[in-house]
Amino acid sequence: MDFKNNVGGTGATPALASSSLKSDALFAKIIEEVSKNPAKAKSVNGVFLYNITENGKTVKKWTLDLKSGDVYEGEPKSGKADTTMTVSDADLIDIAAGTTNPQVAFMKGKLKISGNIMLAQKLGPLLKSEAKL
Repeated sequence: MDFKNNVGGTGATPALASSSLKSDALFAKIIEEVSKNPAKAKSVNGVFLYNITENGKTVKKWTLDLKSGDVYEGEPKSGKADTTMTVSDADLIDIAAGTTNPQVAFMKGKLKISGNIMLAQKLGPLLKSEAKL
């Protein structure tokens, strides 16, 4: 892909893209669900860092500190994340919507996980269990 010669008005500028990601609504819902059921969130007992990317570059970071029941934008406030996940904004939405299987996304390289991968598996059922379609 040629970023230097990208002429035309089809792409958002990086500053605009980082402030209005589709996944922001997903994290807002996660914040809401964690605040409704903090005991369930704390039962996961892990700190997750999401690196949200666009065009291969990290544009936003979210932390799910499920040891304290806190979800916020940015890096972990103390220490480091138990599990770090790097995924594009669009792929994260597909995973959350159930149109992409997280394991398939991982195998295809769309979802990169470092740290405690087993802990990441505990996160999936927590997030899906409260979803009402």
